[in-house]
Amino acid sequence: MGTQQQNLTPAESTTGSVSLQVCAVIDETADARSLVLDIPPSLRERFRYKPGQFLSFRVPFAGKLLTRCYSMASSPLADALPKVTVKRVDGGRVSNWMNEVRVGDWLEVLPPAGLFCLDPQADTEKPLVLFGGGSGITPVFSILKSVLHSSRRPIKLIYANRDEASVIFKDELCRLIKAHPDQLHVVHVLDSVQGFLTDHQVRHLLRGSAGGDYFICGPGPFMDTVERTLLALGEAAERIHVERFVSPPDPDELLAEEALARKAAMGSHCEALIVELDGQQHEIACQPGDTLLQSCKAAGLDVPSSCEEGFCGACMCVVKEGEVQLARNDVLSAKELADGWTLACQSRPTGARVRLKFPD
Repeated sequence: MGTQQQNLTPAESTTGSVSLQVCAVIDETADARSLVLDIPPSLRERFRYKPGQFLSFRVPFAGKLLTRCYSMASSPLADALPKVTVKRVDGGRVSNWMNEVRVGDWLEVLPPAGLFCLDPQADTEKPLVLFGGGSGITPVFSILKSVLHSSRRPIKLIYANRDEASVIFKDELCRLIKAHPDQLHVVHVLDSVQGFLTDHQVRHLLRGSAGGDYFICGPGPFMDTVERTLLALGEAAERIHVERFVSPPDPDELLAEEALARKAAMGSHCEALIVELDGQQHEIACQPGDTLLQSCKAAGLDVPSSCEEGFCGACMCVVKEGEVQLARNDVLSAKELADGWTLACQSRPTGARVRLKFPD
């Protein structure tokens, strides 16, 4: 269960997380629960989030501090407080722990992160097509509610589940369909009825939605099927957004990997580390063995970061000049790597001059 605390003042831990109190627990299905977090006034700006982003939680388990990311199913436009939804996984240490949390418990939480977000400049005349598989519904549901709240953009949600009893947010979805009958179209795909989603089914479901923006989150095979079919139909890769989460190694394994990567980089000396951040350019020092993120923080730069373990993608940046060595990557695709993206928390410079650019 969550850690009970008497002190109601949120305090930042040595891991960079903040203590937040659970103010509501919602049983969504037999194996999924939503946790609503209270955000005190002093932290509201820090925990301001975009639709589609996630929170990272530090959870004590068997003497270790495990980190897991859970997308927010709430909308910053339509909901007063952030809500994450956690589905139990067989043998899942953290998912089972989180499903025992009660109202009043305190959780260690890192600020919002993630790039699975709709471009605010997106053409609202084009269709928005959302694919959610199982608990992968959470970030697309946040996007869905936000778009319904802010525009008349047509939305199609294709929602795959094991069976009807597994449908998370079923009642809330019904209310939204009734409130927005001309804007929102929802298609349920149940494994127990139609079987697993196939390329042929995706093609059929996409009729009338060409040229839209596509957001996909769910089990790996589900996301691969949808992405593969979209590309085969000629949809632009830059309009296809896929959210993939992996569970990181335990802390002792991460420390061992960190030590090896640091040792391997000790022979490299970076004379000029140039960082482009929020439209400004900074030239900072870089100590041998330090990651790009460690160098930025040492220089006082407030660069985006969250888990600092290479699996959340919050610290993604582009290497514009020079070379870096990426120690661990559970986030970036082959195309993103080819385009120069790296993870600041896992990369170390290997040349005398390196230039980085963080997303605006």
